[in-house]
Amino acid sequence: MQLYLNDQLVDLSDDSPIALTFQINNLAEVKNQQGNTSNQFKLPLTQRNRQILGYPDDIAFTACLPYSRYDAKIVQDGLEIIPYGYAELNSVDDNMASLTVLSGNVDFFDAIDGSIYDMGDSTTTQGAAKPWAPYDHTWTLNNVVNSQNKTEGWIWPVVDYGNLKFEENKPSEINVKKLRPGFFLKTAVGLIARNAGFTASGSLLNDELFNKLIVQFANDDFEHGTDQQTLRDYNSISVSNSQAHTAGRNLGYAGTFPLNRVNGYPLHANTAPNNPFDAGTNRYRALQRCSVSVSFTFSLFVNSRDKPAKGGGIEIRLKTINPKTGEHSQVTNVMAVLTDKAVDGEGQYTEELRDQKLTAEMELLEGQVIFIEYDVKNSSRTIVTIYTGATLSVISKTKNMLYGQQVQCERIFPDINQKDLLKDTLQRFGIICQTDAEKRVVNFASFRDILNNIPQARDWTYKCVNQGKNISFKLGSYAQVNYLKHKEDEAITPKTFGQAQINIDDKTLPTTATLFESQFAPSFNRPFLLGSIAQIKKVDAANDDDSYSISTQPRLLVDQKLNLLSNNKTVTFIDDDGHRQVLNDTLSVPYFYKPDGQYNLCWADMPGNGSSNISGLKSIYYPELEHILKQTKKVVRWFMLTPRDILELDLLIPIYLQQDSAYYYINKIDSWRKGQPTKVELVKLG
Repeated sequence: MQLYLNDQLVDLSDDSPIALTFQINNLAEVKNQQGNTSNQFKLPLTQRNRQILGYPDDIAFTACLPYSRYDAKIVQDGLEIIPYGYAELNSVDDNMASLTVLSGNVDFFDAIDGSIYDMGDSTTTQGAAKPWAPYDHTWTLNNVVNSQNKTEGWIWPVVDYGNLKFEENKPSEINVKKLRPGFFLKTAVGLIARNAGFTASGSLLNDELFNKLIVQFANDDFEHGTDQQTLRDYNSISVSNSQAHTAGRNLGYAGTFPLNRVNGYPLHANTAPNNPFDAGTNRYRALQRCSVSVSFTFSLFVNSRDKPAKGGGIEIRLKTINPKTGEHSQVTNVMAVLTDKAVDGEGQYTEELRDQKLTAEMELLEGQVIFIEYDVKNSSRTIVTIYTGATLSVISKTKNMLYGQQVQCERIFPDINQKDLLKDTLQRFGIICQTDAEKRVVNFASFRDILNNIPQARDWTYKCVNQGKNISFKLGSYAQVNYLKHKEDEAITPKTFGQAQINIDDKTLPTTATLFESQFAPSFNRPFLLGSIAQIKKVDAANDDDSYSISTQPRLLVDQKLNLLSNNKTVTFIDDDGHRQVLNDTLSVPYFYKPDGQYNLCWADMPGNGSSNISGLKSIYYPELEHILKQTKKVVRWFMLTPRDILELDLLIPIYLQQDSAYYYINKIDSWRKGQPTKVELVKLG
């Protein structure tokens, strides 16, 4: 056997051989996917090995290699048994280094071990290629309407968040600001695989239900992606006066405060044509709809001929102009007037007022203007000087999404790991994952695929060596009752809604266990045009506004296309800007389960219209596993496997043994070495 690390042949030790274990999915633990791994073996620290490993035994000279993974390749008799794996250095003991080689599913799942949100952060490994960027889009009336017939990527389906009004026999009108986007699960799975350098394949991709699933927005806040949040947004600016401004007695008492110097970082130093500040008018104009924090800080000197009780000083106002109507209005104000600390200079009362501040939180429309206005009080007897450095700061809040802004689609999803989203998908559809590291392809195959491969089964009868066999009638940590659950949500009662169970008639097992718990909660429905739509209630009807005050768990829905044309119906979409668009062809009205639905996302079978049930996920995707578990036969035998057998190994294809007249799923090939009998765990099929 030969081992290459980072394409360099290493020196092996005869006293510590490499043994390889092959596995894709242990039926004793179907919650998780397994991969190929070696034993922990030892390499002699020859000069060659020390150089390849990065001198791990030299504390003063150790390079960075021991802290990373080594590309690994294992060759036996000229055959690349492990063409694309990686090795991890575990420890160094005297003159030996302990390593482990991993490959197969391990390579793939390690590559997707990061948050979905990290994929929207270009400073991370997961987000460096900006995989979600092609799906960025603007939250507009046109995009919402045009997305109704989409079958991949992003979509804005009609889902009620607690503020969608509908009355039978009245025209249907939907404000797009009350909708939130969804994202097709199939697109996300393909994107995650591609970003890790793999291509997805297998029967899962052809499953009708899988192709209709939408991960629907259900987060507490609708946020921008990390890159967008960390931008120095061009709506932000800081401007100040470069010279003192004096007003009052004989100098003019009111007007727009002059600001003529644009400040630099940390606030944005804009330049034309994208500069939101017009020095000619001393006004800020929003370049797009945005949410901003506004502040005006200043220090001043007040000189009045009257006592402080007369109110000598200045009023500073934050004013705005509506871009639609041209109406001027005051947002807030602050008074800076003489106090009892004013100095009495024989009829002249003076006082310096430091660090005065006016603040406001605003949501601005595109083109909306804000400016600072001043008004000297008791102006006929008062002079006010505002010092140099008075500063107007407008800081755009880039965290939360506003209508008219660009959506980063990774934020439609819950804040979970990519691996957790994929595992949830595999569990939902009873999928076994097998990775071809050489071709960089991940095969998402079902239990049913394995049974369908029986005609291609490989006959290992004569590879079996007569070293006895072990038969057990239990498989893993199953119980008598094994629950398949959805995530609990306070709005969904009973808590057991939609869950199912796999029963095993074996009194020696524990009473109950949870086999799966999905990342997603069920959703109920509410009446809508020609039927019903899903409801994810986030708006509290007791409140006066449409704010999302109710926390909900993640949601997964089945896309349903409602044909408005054939039903002679229309739906009008509107926004707050007075735009309207009538839709008369296709409307997306997704659901989780409903009696008249074609599909059912519950684990359990649920009532349909009439006397029949709609099959649930357990009935559709788990009958094969259920049959195996109810009549479990795990057989351990010993086989003499050649390097060619290992090279051509496909764990999705069963084997056949004449001595048992049975077909088996290969659960695990344990510690294979050339020329040595290898223990193999088998699970009887049928």
